[in-house]
Amino acid sequence: MPAKQKNNTVFYGSLILLQCLLWGIGNPVGKISLETLPPFLCLAIRYAIAFVLFLLFFYKKIRAQFRKEHIPNSIVVGLFTAASFTFSTLALKYAEATIVGFLLSLTVVFTPILSFFILRQKAGKKLVVIILIAVVGLYFLCGNGGKFSFGLGEIYALLSALTGAGMLTYSSKHVSDMGPMALSAAQSAVTAVVSLIFALIFEDFHSLAYVSAEGWWSVLYLAVACTCIAYSLQNIALSRVSATFVSLAFCTEPIFTVIASFFLLGERLSLMGFIGAALIVAGIVLASLGSNEPEEKDD
Repeated sequence: MPAKQKNNTVFYGSLILLQCLLWGIGNPVGKISLETLPPFLCLAIRYAIAFVLFLLFFYKKIRAQFRKEHIPNSIVVGLFTAASFTFSTLALKYAEATIVGFLLSLTVVFTPILSFFILRQKAGKKLVVIILIAVVGLYFLCGNGGKFSFGLGEIYALLSALTGAGMLTYSSKHVSDMGPMALSAAQSAVTAVVSLIFALIFEDFHSLAYVSAEGWWSVLYLAVACTCIAYSLQNIALSRVSATFVSLAFCTEPIFTVIASFFLLGERLSLMGFIGAALIVAGIVLASLGSNEPEEKDD
């Protein structure tokens, strides 16, 4: 790989690492917000705030980038985004943030598969190794005193990882045409609308009167850091490197989640949980090594 391309890859990889830091902190913060705020209302408010902020700060750029023919693609990306974060929010409601953070990292398994079928990007033989290591790691991670425990929260987390892979794959497909800021704003708008519809159907808006100050601050962090900043970093990176490479970098998120969950929620992994987590991280390390460097997109 040429030095310039390698340096660019490191730069865009660092953007995803920063995103993972924000999301890693966001997992326990999101769990705090759900203590007083229903999940769909939480998502609707989070993404509505993010959409307004995108318009306030990037309106001219978004208007220049976005065209009518982008609407169908925006809806597809937005629906995958809405599904991914709906499932992750529900996962945080029913499972520990530490466990959820590691299960979400399994996006690295699903993204190469979807990229093969949707983008016609071939996955290397290392994918089989990643899947095997991830499955073993998943077993240990969800182990409960030697008894495998896989509840509703864990199922939601896996569904979030799968739909998150769809979000990455379709974002990679359309970001070059739409532009990072236009795509980020579109993702936020569609997710806000979908979440609001579900909130109107399933939740009581009177609960907003009982949201704690801590809950509102948590939602604000999720809107600004985990949505506006994180999506901008993600889509800028996706305009230059492959979705598979971004998904590999995503697997650093659990490390930040463990640290943040320890300080904010007092959560601790068991010894078996640490073994499972280590296996999942090992799969990412193995996937990032070898002769196949992450492919950088052409201008």
